[in-house]
Amino acid sequence: MMFSTLSHFDVSEEDMAIPLSIVNLFGDRPSNTMQTIPATNVYIHVNPDEADRILVDPAYKLERLREAHEKLYAMHEAYREVDRQMASQQISLPIPYGRDLYENWFNVEKSIAKFDRIFNKVEKFTARKLSSDNESHARREKRMTERR
Repeated sequence: MMFSTLSHFDVSEEDMAIPLSIVNLFGDRPSNTMQTIPATNVYIHVNPDEADRILVDPAYKLERLREAHEKLYAMHEAYREVDRQMASQQISLPIPYGRDLYENWFNVEKSIAKFDRIFNKVEKFTARKLSSDNESHARREKRMTERR
């Protein structure tokens, strides 16, 4: 059993309108002079005897279709795996930034780091309040309010 590994564009079977006359100027609108063809065909090449059996035996036809789809899925998974492995070998060059954009990003990162430090301090302080050491928390809170 063989499968067509060509794309639909290679075999001219994409879902597109086929104008039946030369006068069709609007290819984006349906008209009675246009037809569409499906783009989801999977071709199974079999000998004529097996083709006859596929035509007359529904159970055999479903079995062959199941096999065909399993093999097609396996083939596509192999292609995806090869693409994934090839993607790790690509060289990506850094994107050049302007000075103003770089300074903006740097200032944003500095601000985020500052707010993270403040947030972590507040979280640590509230976590101490919930801990079992109440007297030291009260002492810290008193010192904090005196500094204000």
